[in-house]
Parts: sequence; structure tokens; C-alpha cells
Amino acid sequence: MGKKLKVGKTRKDKFYHLAKETGYRSRSSFKLIQLNRKFQFLQKARALIDLCAAPGGWLQVASKFMPVSSLIIGVDLVPIKPIPNVVTLQEDITTEKCRQALRKELQTWKVDVVLNDGAPNVGANWQHDAFSQAHLTLMALKLACEFLTKGGTFVTKVFRSKDYQPLLWIFQQFFKKVQATKPQASRNESAEIFVICQGFVSPDKIDSKFFDPKHAFKEVEIQAKTVRELVPVKKPKAEGYIDGDLTLYHSFTVTAFLKADNPVDFLGKASEITFDNPDLESHSATTGEIKECCCDIKVLGRKELRLLLNWRSKLRRYLAKKLKEEAKQLDQEISLSSDEEESNSEEEQDKKMTKEEEEEDEEEEMERKLAELKAEEVAELKRKKRKLLKERRKQRERVELKMDLPGVSIADTNDSSLFSLSTIKKQKVLADISRGDMQAANTLVDEEDDLQLSEEEDDEADEMSLASDLDEDDLEEVKQRQKEMEKKCASASCCLCRRGCLWPLCFPDKKARILDAEGLALGCQIATSKKRARDLVDSSFHRCVSEELWDVPEWFLDDERKHRKKPVPVTKEMVDEYNQKWKEINARPIKRVAEAKARKKRRMLKKMEQAKKKAEAVVNTVDISEREKMAQLKSIYKKAGLGKEKREVTYVVSKKGAGKKVRRPPGVKGVFKVVDSRMKKDMRGMQRKEQHAKGGKGKGRQSKGGKGGVKSGKGRKGQ
Repeated sequence: MGKKLKVGKTRKDKFYHLAKETGYRSRSSFKLIQLNRKFQFLQKARALIDLCAAPGGWLQVASKFMPVSSLIIGVDLVPIKPIPNVVTLQEDITTEKCRQALRKELQTWKVDVVLNDGAPNVGANWQHDAFSQAHLTLMALKLACEFLTKGGTFVTKVFRSKDYQPLLWIFQQFFKKVQATKPQASRNESAEIFVICQGFVSPDKIDSKFFDPKHAFKEVEIQAKTVRELVPVKKPKAEGYIDGDLTLYHSFTVTAFLKADNPVDFLGKASEITFDNPDLESHSATTGEIKECCCDIKVLGRKELRLLLNWRSKLRRYLAKKLKEEAKQLDQEISLSSDEEESNSEEEQDKKMTKEEEEEDEEEEMERKLAELKAEEVAELKRKKRKLLKERRKQRERVELKMDLPGVSIADTNDSSLFSLSTIKKQKVLADISRGDMQAANTLVDEEDDLQLSEEEDDEADEMSLASDLDEDDLEEVKQRQKEMEKKCASASCCLCRRGCLWPLCFPDKKARILDAEGLALGCQIATSKKRARDLVDSSFHRCVSEELWDVPEWFLDDERKHRKKPVPVTKEMVDEYNQKWKEINARPIKRVAEAKARKKRRMLKKMEQAKKKAEAVVNTVDISEREKMAQLKSIYKKAGLGKEKREVTYVVSKKGAGKKVRRPPGVKGVFKVVDSRMKKDMRGMQRKEQHAKGGKGKGRQSKGGKGGVKSGKGRKGQ
């Protein structure tokens, strides 16, 4: 029969063997390694204190991961074997002597990290052991609060018991971030858990009750809040007597019931309520049923308990009203003697106060009105801006969906060139329009456009904005150039515009100043050739120029003037050339595209940095094999999207008579593949591979007939 292996804490797991191989003094060293890998608190620390540090495994890890020339101090009741660059002290962390020894070593320094892996000598009583561990943790926290610098870290071991939540609450009062974790190196059957407290707030004063175990782990009595809790469905558990109280029957007075802070909890403790005030006993709310209920409260149900609570609230209102009446009578008696003496002085003061109050009220009213007007103006501007942005967004969406052209909205219902019968509100105007007179319609359109700014005002606004952006010298130069351009345009284009020949060169509106491809081509001819400009002026005298007055509506004449024109003498090649230039300009990446590319690049760089940090942490890990490291590194780079890029393969056509091995052709770099000119062999080879992968017939495979098929084949061969 085989020998039974030991189980529990005496077993030698992988962390025990790893500690032996790597030279650590205890398997708990890997707990600190895993905690530091997750929270990164040792790399930036310049000074550290390890409480309950024997045999020194955590000190070895700290000296390895902390920067060179860092100050590391270890404290324990038992002596610790010397470790290079580490100071060890043999002291009790709960005594003043230990505190003085630490001050002597640190002098004026403050530490960045305090570690505590201490535990009491456990025995048979689990509750006593858990309380001893919590008390030890409180003493370690007391030392940490004294020697930690602002923003420091405190790492401690805690047993999971009823004192765990109070300890967490105390940690949260001193640190900004408190997290609990259980590293992989900690055994599953162990009740220990590690709490990492980061961001020490370093308060100026600390109440000593925080470090008093009697106050910190005090059990608070839970009071009943509702009547339902007083009448439980299940039978209550036997909890014994309260300290100093050996009776179950308790009698209280009505006054004590009225003064109780929690009446529901009071009823849960009381057995009888006696009347000590005759006024309350003879009160109309104190009925016979109430008196019977007060005799024995323990047998009452929910209905009777609610009745007692309602009775209590009525009596409290009655007593409050009575006290108010008594207070009023006392005030009247006192005021009768003092009113006569102070009446004259109070009248004068009242007059002054009323005047001052009136002036203050007027000022406040003015300020309030001004604030309201300003708020209305701001709200109106915001409303207009939102409306304008909404219209522009809709216009862009319609252009993207090819429902509209750029600058032209088919869905615009406010176009002044469109005629609408809804604007006609008088019968006389309707009769004039039916006869063909469109002057009334023009007046209606003009009335609608009264609120719009004129073109001159727009030009003035543009000039004002230009003047505010330029210096004086630059502004004069711009004005001079503008005058020269106006003179040149007056000699060449104004004559043509009057005759209705060159519509693209007319500038009736600011928005129309942007020429299309046809206008740019025509302007290029005028600018490069004087003869061409003269010919255009001469050719502007044609039959379409005449403006005969016909007895027709005005809108018809306007339409004729618009469309009766001679085609502009511009070749199609010139127009196509300018269209191509516009396309090239539009093909440039816009600002948003460039910003998106930059954001993508920043994200990739950020992923690279994160992957690099993770990879360094994996490489520095000592408790995993090289194979596991490689697997983790591959997964890290794969998640970051930084895997190997697909190699480009260059295909080289093989020459006739060449063998399987072909030398690298001149000028070909990287991976290359030799193929025939028609790639027939390669395609057939790929098909054979696919059939082989699917399980089809291949070389050396038997047919479905098995051996019988082979025999029949041989027979045919013999025949």
C-alpha cells in the first residue's frame, strides 16, 4: 500500500520549488511579485518599510525591483539574516521602541511604501486568531500613517472575518483608492487576502480611536425600523440576556414613550406602558382599547402596534401645541413693559430701514431686468445659431445623398424667386395678379425681405472684418489693389454685362463671385489677349440684345432677358481643363481626414507602448517557463494588432528547361516564387492539395472497394 501524501500547508507546490530554484527565502515572495505586477508600486519607490519581514523574502523582492540606492528597512520580532543593501531591525511593531528605531534610521525621510505580511501564531480558536490579525493590521496602519509620504502605498495582509469590513472602512479614511485582491501564489484554502491602499492623504490630525481595536471593532446594536420587524414570521433565535439585565419584563412610562427617538425599537423592548400624567390619560385620543394595549405589549399584533404609534403622534402634537401657547403668553407679558420705552426709537429706525430697503429693492429690480434682457439676447442668438447650423447640416446631408446640388437647395421653401398664393391676403391683389400684373407679387416679396440685410451691408461687414484682421499698411495696399481691379473690370466686363452677353462675369451678389469652369476659361481669354477681349465686345451686338417692350407680364420679360443670350465662345477643352483643376483641388485630404489619420497613428503608438510594457513585465517574470513567455508575448502583440505583416511575394516566370532550383533573378528582392507562364501546374497542384485536405482520393489511397477492388483490378489487368 502506497504512502499517503501530505495535504494542506505542508504540501510542496510549484511556488515552493520555484522559490528554491530562484534563491528566494520563502514562497510568499511570489505573492509580492504578483501584487507588484498588477499595481506597479515598487518601481517608483525610493524608500520602503517591511513590517513582520522574517525570513526576508519580501525584502529580496523589494531590493530587486526598486531603483538602485533605495532605502529598504525590515522589522520583525525574530532576527533576519543579512541581505545586501537592506537594513534589518529586531523589534516589536506594537511598541514605542520600534517607532524610535525607525525614526533613527529614516531621520528626515518619508517612505513611499509600507508592507505588512504579518500574522499571529494561530491556535485552536479561530475568532481569537482573526481578532489578533486585525489588531496587528491596525498597529501596522498606525506606523504607516506616521512614516508614509503623501500619495504613498500601504500593502497589508488581512484575514476574512467579521472585522474585515471595519478595517476596509478605516483604510478608506486615509487612502484615496483601496482594493482587495488574492494573488495566485496564495493558497485557496487560506483565509488571507491582501489589501492595496494607494494615495495616502496625509491628514494633519488623526483621531486615536481609529487605532483602538475596542472602538474600531465595536459591535453596533441594530435597531428596528418598521413594525414588520417587531412581529417576525419565524421564531427568533435565542441570544441570551443583555449585559446587566437579567429580566425579560420591562415597564416604561408614557413620557418615556413620547421622548423615545425610535418608537418602534422602544416597543420592541417594552412589556408594559404606565400612565404618569393624568392629562395624557384623560386625553380624547387615549381610548379604552389603547389602555388595554398598554397593559401587555408583547402579545400585540401589527394592527395594535400601529395603533399605539398613531396614538403617540397625536399626543406629541397636543403637547407641542400646549407648549407654544404657554410660550406666547410669556412673551406677551414681557413685551408689555418693554414696548412703551422702545416705541419711539423703533419708529425712527423703521423709517430709515424702509427707505434703505426701498432703494435696495429698486437697484435689485433694475439689475434683475438688465440680467433678464441680457439672457433673452443670448438665448435669441443661440437659437438663431442652432437654426443656422441645423439648416447647414441638412444641406450637407442632402448634398451627400445627391438630393441637392452644392449651393442650391431644392427643399428650400423660402426662395424669393418662387411665387406662392399663400402670401396673397387681399382680394384686390389677387384680381391684379389674375390680370397679369405682377407688381403686387413683387411688393409682397419685398415685404418678406424687409428683415434681411442688404448686399451693401454685407460688403461693409466684410470690410470691417478685413480691417480688424489686417494692419494699416496691409489694409491700404489691399484697398489700392481693389481700386485697380475695379478700373480694369469696368473697361472690359461692364459693357458686356449690360448687353447680356457675359453672364458668368457679372457680380450682382457676393455668393456669385465664385466663377464656374466656363467663367474661368472666358476670363483667361480676356486676361491673356487684348484682341480676344475686343472681339468679345464686338460680338456682343446681336439680335438677342434688343429689348422690345411687349404687352406681357413683367415676369415673362425677366425670363426672356435671362435666357435670350448668345452662347459663350469657349472651347470644351478649356472648360474640361478647369473642371479637372477643380477636381484635383477637391481631391486633397480635408482637415478632418488628416486629424483622423493622426488620431489613428496616436492610438497605434499608444498600443505599442502598452504592449511594450506588458512584454517587459512578462520577460522579467521568473515564475513561468520560456515557452509560456513566448506564448504570452505572441498573444500580447496579436491583441495590439502588431503581428507580422504579410510578406510580398514576387512571381518569376520560369524559362524552358530550367530545373527545380532557380537562382535569384537580378533586381528581385524579398521572397520570390517561380511559376510557368500560364500557371497551369500551380493551379493543378493547389487543386490536388484541396482534394487531399477534404479527404478525397490521393496517391497511395485505396478505393472504396477495399481489397476486393484491388483484386478485381488485378484480374482485369491479367485479362
